[in-house]
Amino acid sequence: MGELRPLADDLSDECRQFAVMLRELFAGLGISVRRYAARRYRDPGTISRYLSGTRVPPWEFVLDLLTDLAAARSVPTTPDAVELLRERHRAAIHTSGSVGHAVEVLQNQLADADRAARSATLTEDALGRALLERQHRIADLEVRLGQLEAAWAAERARVETLEQELACPDHDREQLLHEQDRLRQEVRRLTDELEEVRRRGMLAEDRCQLLERQLAAVEAQGVASGETHAADEAEAAGLSPLTHAPPYATAHASAAAHPTATAATATATATTASRAGAATAGRPAQHPAAAYPPPAAATWGAGPRPKILIVDDQRDNLLAMEAVLATLGQELVAATSGREALKALLDHDDFAVILLDVQMPEMDGYETAAQIKRRPRNRDIPLLFLTAMGADPEHSSRGYAAGAVDYIAKPVDPWALRAKVSTFTEIFLERRHYSRHATTPYTGFPNFRFSDFRAIP
Repeated sequence: MGELRPLADDLSDECRQFAVMLRELFAGLGISVRRYAARRYRDPGTISRYLSGTRVPPWEFVLDLLTDLAAARSVPTTPDAVELLRERHRAAIHTSGSVGHAVEVLQNQLADADRAARSATLTEDALGRALLERQHRIADLEVRLGQLEAAWAAERARVETLEQELACPDHDREQLLHEQDRLRQEVRRLTDELEEVRRRGMLAEDRCQLLERQLAAVEAQGVASGETHAADEAEAAGLSPLTHAPPYATAHASAAAHPTATAATATATATTASRAGAATAGRPAQHPAAAYPPPAAATWGAGPRPKILIVDDQRDNLLAMEAVLATLGQELVAATSGREALKALLDHDDFAVILLDVQMPEMDGYETAAQIKRRPRNRDIPLLFLTAMGADPEHSSRGYAAGAVDYIAKPVDPWALRAKVSTFTEIFLERRHYSRHATTPYTGFPNFRFSDFRAIP
């Protein structure tokens, strides 16, 4: 372990091209893999897998390699070369279809949610200090106003001839009353802003918990599928598992993992593999009612299986989605239009999540989501938009405004999609269990409501 290996045989064209470019850059250093690993404080086996193409390295490793090569040759790297490497790196990641890409996506989303939570906390502290300062000023003004009113009443009682002299204090009193009203309005405004910031902070914390559960589901899926080799090496070397993601799975291995799929389904899955994701069922959260402890994971199936509604006007896409999600064990209900989706919601119960395409004829995904949210029976079902229009702020903001809990741009990583579906199904099962057995409401996420989750993209 640690020496340069030959290129793997089952690499995609994009991964092979990127691996060849990395090997050419590394050859320019003129040193061994073990020596370069010692220089950069990395595991030699990991670097060897990067150069053989079995794993796509992070972009930071590529930048370090360019920096070392420029120092060795005393020639700076051109921007065109960096951009070319960047494009090949992106292409290799998107075609690898491994759990590492899903972990990277979810970790980025977790970092964004954590930044939102910390920003909300800082804003809450600043608004709290401003509110306290205004309250102190109001109290001081009330004391001064009381003193002025007492003096004004005493002077009026003494003699009518002093009314002219009391004009000035009367004017001061009006100014103080006006200032008091203005400060009270500002206090009300700051109080409303503080409540809004607190609500946003709680929603951000809930999103952090949800993303952490999705990360745990993706990593558990990677371990269950046999991708433990790199983790064992990292443990033997005394390194953290977070620094050694499981090796990338190939498209061939993914197809072998589902031997029950038909030839047509396998073809549709291979052409649209990036439109779906993966996860495993997580652990149920603890409930505060000690009299009703949560059941073991194997007993969740005592009731009817939860259903997943898949809406897409393309039959091939539906077949691919069903093949990807079939391993989760839920009942899949397919619809080819918005009207069929609304009819399915009337004919079926216990939908845990809805996967909704955006671009559909007659009734698009946004209009279908609006119709679903108008129905009290269905308004709390989480919606995940899957769209090929991209994830720019204009489209994603419209999706969250329509009531979605997530907006996923195509092509979709299969591991990430299965992780999200599995997590929302787990939450659905927890709620159903505690609604049947507990006298207090389910509080797995204390502040979590699907109707408000769209407030944090």
